[in-house]
This record gives sequence, structure tokens and C-alpha cells, in this order.
Amino acid sequence: MHITRIGLTPLKGARHADLAHLHVDPTGPRGDRLFCLLEADRDHVLRTVDNPSMVLVSASLGGPRLTVTTPKGGPLTGEPTPTGEVVEADYWGRRARLEVMASDHADLLGQHLGRPVRLARIRSAGEVVYGGSVSMVTTGALRDLGEAQAARFRATLTIEADRDPEPGSLLRLGEAVVRVRGPVPRCRVVDINCETGELDTRHLHTLARRERPEGEVPFGVDADVVTPGVVRREDPVAVI
Repeated sequence: MHITRIGLTPLKGARHADLAHLHVDPTGPRGDRLFCLLEADRDHVLRTVDNPSMVLVSASLGGPRLTVTTPKGGPLTGEPTPTGEVVEADYWGRRARLEVMASDHADLLGQHLGRPVRLARIRSAGEVVYGGSVSMVTTGALRDLGEAQAARFRATLTIEADRDPEPGSLLRLGEAVVRVRGPVPRCRVVDINCETGELDTRHLHTLARRERPEGEVPFGVDADVVTPGVVRREDPVAVI
């Protein structure tokens, strides 16, 4: 087994960058989903499934400076500054404590989405992450679905393997070690084409027809970090 793809984004919902390496900290991938968007009129984290064109936004970090590019404008680079407002926003039925930021990024993103939004910074790692801090999909599972676009599933790591690692297993990924938690529940975001922003597959429907836990449609697994370190594309993956 080895790593074939590494991906993350500093802005929740934006296109996953394809990386050569990343630092895995005790709380998860460094720089992953540090910012998110809030609806303008209520404390509610913007959902990609309701705003599929978010996947057409590119975002990157250079120190404290956030760069955002949309099909309608950019690149826009600047350092978001705290407004002093802290909100408890709804994120899929749970509360996330977020810090509202002042920046021109929100205006650019609002123009792209066709609705006003606010930019917020996550105060604690994992606040707007649905599952464990590290997520993984395998090439075998992708082949079973007939899917060549690994980025569609927005996993931290894509692994060359026939099947998912077992829950509870320890995996060495380059310098890092993670413990597999279990399957990752999915929503219709997996049906959004990363290049066009269009709903163009029925993967969620296909997954829902498989044997699965009631109320969940899983694909891939997530994991917690046991030993931090650097993970690189093509690093071997070993069960320890």
C-alpha cells in the first residue's frame, strides 16, 4: 500500500488542493479547513451540498495571508482580521464556536455564490469537520464505483489498496501514525463534479443500496492522529 494523492483546503467547501506533502499535527492536517463561510442572516455554516459552486473556488494560505480565486474574480490575497464577534453556529445539528473575520474575501465569495456570506475562522481544530481529522479512501473502492476523480470524495489521503483498513488498526503513513476510527458518512457532495460544480453522478444512490448502518451512507474511513509527522505522496502505508 502507498499514498497516491494528498488533498486539503484551508477554506471549507473549496476545491481540494493536490499536494506533494503535508504536516500531520496532533489535531490533524496542518492548514486544513481553518476558515469557513457563514450565512449572512443567521449563524449557520454554509453547506457545500446546498452551494455546489463552492468546489470551483481555489484557496491557499501563505502564513496568515489567505488567497482566494473564483471563476468570477481573484486571486485576492489578504490577512483576515478578527472583528471581535464570536458566534456559536449550527453545523449539521451541532454547535461550532467560530470567530467572524473582516476581509474582502467574503465579498468576492458572495459574488461567486450569488448570496451574501461572512468569513469565519475555526477556533478549535475539527469544529467543522464531519468525522475524524484524517480521512482516507482507497483506489479499490473508487474502482468499484467506476470513479476516476478521487478529489470528489475530498479525502485527506487516497491510498493504493483493494479495501479499507479495519477500524481500530494503526497505520504508519510516512512519519505519521494514525488510528482508524471507522467509516465516513457521506452526503450528496460526492455527486458534485470538482471541475464543473455540477451534480453529475448517482454515487450516493449507489452507496445507499449497499449493506450499511441504518441512517448512514458511508464511503472511506477516518482516523485520529497518534504520532504527528510529515506525509508525502508515494509514502508507503503499513499496518502496525
